[in-house]
Order: sequence, then structure tokens, then C-alpha cells
Amino acid sequence: MTGCRYERAIKQSLNKVFDNKSSVHITIAELIASYSHKSVVRPGSYLLCPTYHFFIVSDVLSQHWVKGFFCPPRIDFTRTVFGLQQYYEPDIDQRSGIQKKRIFSPFSEPCVRIRRRKFLLESKLRYEQMSYSPPLFT
Repeated sequence: MTGCRYERAIKQSLNKVFDNKSSVHITIAELIASYSHKSVVRPGSYLLCPTYHFFIVSDVLSQHWVKGFFCPPRIDFTRTVFGLQQYYEPDIDQRSGIQKKRIFSPFSEPCVRIRRRKFLLESKLRYEQMSYSPPLFT
């Protein structure tokens, strides 16, 4: 059994409900936890606040804790068929030091908070233009 507390809790519930300790409960608990208790935050993911400042995830410690760094935005212009398009990208040259931060709501809407600012996972308004595939920042 892994160290995942969600898997252990699910396995204990199955053992309690069915009044026996079966090895099948471990497998069922792993399956249930893999679908319902996996965070969508991965190394290289970026979280964005409304002022276009970024938090780049460098390492996922658990479902609730990550290591990463903050970056201010940089505007990049790309020439397309429709003219110039503006994209906001993290300015890696101006990044902060690596920090350990807590993820709030890791299974539904992951976010990192710093004082009054909230960084949401790749959030943007419907009509804002951002680069489709961000380069690997970490």
C-alpha cells in the first residue's frame, strides 16, 4: 500500500462496510483514489492571477503541497495571418526564489494564495489570448 492517505481511508471504509479484510479492497481503493483524489497540478503547470503574474510549479510534493516560483508577466507578440497577436508569458529572468506553497481545492479548482492574490490553474477569461502550449519552464 502506498502512503496515500486517501487510499488508506477508502480501504478502511471498504473493510468496515464489508466486515472483512480482503486484498481486493486495496486494489479497489487505488482505483477510486486515482479517479477522485488526483490533483491536476503537475510539474511545469502554471497558475495565473488576474494581473497576469504567474506561479510556476517545479515539484509536486503531495496533493496539497507544491514547490515553485513566482514570475511577472512578459508580453510577446506573434505575427499571424490575422495580424499581430499578443500573448502573456512568464518572465523567467525576473522569477522569485523557489517556495513551498499550499494548494487550496486541489481536486476541483486548484489555486495558490499569496496575501490577497489568488493564482488559479491556467485560468483566463474566455476571450483572452494566451499561448496554447507554454514552453517548459522548469
